Amino acid sequence: MPHICYNGNFVDAQHPVLLADNRSYRYGDGFFETIRIFRGNIVLEAYHRTRIETTLKLLQYKLSPLTTIDTIFKNILELCRYNHCEDSARVRLSFSNGNGAIFDTHQHLDYIIEAWPLNTSNALNKEGLKVGIFTDMKKSCDTYAQLKTASALIYSVAARTATINSWDDSLILNQHDRICESSIANIFWIKDKKIYTTPLTEGCINGVMRTHLMQSVSITESICTQEQLKQADEVFLTNAIKGMVWVQSIESITQYSNFIIQELYCDCIQPLFA
Repeated sequence: MPHICYNGNFVDAQHPVLLADNRSYRYGDGFFETIRIFRGNIVLEAYHRTRIETTLKLLQYKLSPLTTIDTIFKNILELCRYNHCEDSARVRLSFSNGNGAIFDTHQHLDYIIEAWPLNTSNALNKEGLKVGIFTDMKKSCDTYAQLKTASALIYSVAARTATINSWDDSLILNQHDRICESSIANIFWIKDKKIYTTPLTEGCINGVMRTHLMQSVSITESICTQEQLKQADEVFLTNAIKGMVWVQSIESITQYSNFIIQELYCDCIQPLFA
């Protein structure tokens, strides 16, 4: 029977742990991390740690005096052993700013860890993704836009729109009508052998795989209009779970190749799973 970890306690996944006045449920007052486990290790652990620390600081959250990030990471690996998925797993680490009304104060965060077996391939996808552009909601470009907060309505609606339209994913526009990311990933494009991605000031999530790539190869941060993307030679998406995925087309208009993407994958992504 699968387990979850709630504030360090391991319980049956079917056991209820949240109250109706949970602030993450009521107001989106919390944040989360999506983490890849491979052979008993947290992939890109240092980047996840840095992002958690950044989020705690920006949102003025506090962990319990008895809780540290090291403790939470140990609980993640222990939960994977409980659930028999320590060799390859997808983990969701969710933080909530306690319980109560919107003006109530809370002393420390609660956290929940979930872990599932992951059977995703450690190779670049052979069939390119077919994505569309989500236009019904726009993302702001403030400092908080880079955080993986519990207020994720735009991503949920964008993902549902992709499903309705038989796309593999939706690209999200920011307040300036420029593309900033997808519903589950950061976006990169290649033009004349030069690699680009959107800067954090455009409203994209500060993805750990994005950080890994930017510290591994030369990448230029640039705004991304729909016209620029149509003129690109190659397009790909990155996140912590899938690593890197090739985009073949955007709304069936543009067909992209993947020659440089294949090289990037071999040089930067495959070594993480060697």
